[in-house]
Amino acid sequence: MGRVSVAGILGGAIGNLIDRLRYGEVIDFLDVYVENYHWPAFNVADSAITVGVIFLIIHFAFEKKEDPPVASETSSTQGVGR
Repeated sequence: MGRVSVAGILGGAIGNLIDRLRYGEVIDFLDVYVENYHWPAFNVADSAITVGVIFLIIHFAFEKKEDPPVASETSSTQGVGR
């Protein structure tokens, strides 16, 4: 899930960068209205960034942390006394 979220963030950022370089601005073409409320215009790249960030937050929130391996006593004292 972490890789997919980072891919969405990078893909969206690169998509917006291409628009910025090619057209001089990012073109927002999704315009949503709910009754009298107007949602800010956005594009697919913006959606990919937003969903990627949400997934990354979820990934870090529920990530299982592994305990670091404990060095055995024999491996830590092998070089001592030589």
